[in-house]
Amino acid sequence: MLGADAVTMSQPVSEGVSNPLVKTEPLNPLKNPSYPQRVHVHERAHWQAVLKSCEDRISKAGQKLAVVGAGPNRATFERLYAQMLGARDQVAAAVRRLPTETGGLYEEDRHRLEEGVAALDRVFKRWEAL
Repeated sequence: MLGADAVTMSQPVSEGVSNPLVKTEPLNPLKNPSYPQRVHVHERAHWQAVLKSCEDRISKAGQKLAVVGAGPNRATFERLYAQMLGARDQVAAAVRRLPTETGGLYEEDRHRLEEGVAALDRVFKRWEAL
C-alpha cells in the first residue's frame, strides 16, 4: 500500500509553474516553430574576413607564380598553387553556409572551414620552403 508521501510526490506539475532557469521566447506567429532559428547570422563578417585573408595570401602566391620562369621548379609551384585554390574553395563553401546553419550542420561546416585553413597553412609552409 502506498503511503501519503507517494501521493504528494506523484502530483502533476501545474502548467502555470515555470522554471526560472529556462528562458523561453514568446511564439512568433510569422515563424514556423519547428524551423530552427538562425543564430549565427551575425558571424558573417567574421567568416568573410577569414576568406579574404586566405584570398589575399593566395593572390600574393599567384604573383610569385607569374614571375617564376620555366624550369623544374615551375611544376612544383603550379601544383602547390592548385592545392591552395582547392583549400580556398573549401573555405569559401563553408563561409557561404556557416551564417545560415544551425546545430550539427554549423559545427560540421565550421570544422570544414578550420580544416581548409589548416590545409592552406600547410601548403604555404611547403611553398615558402621552395
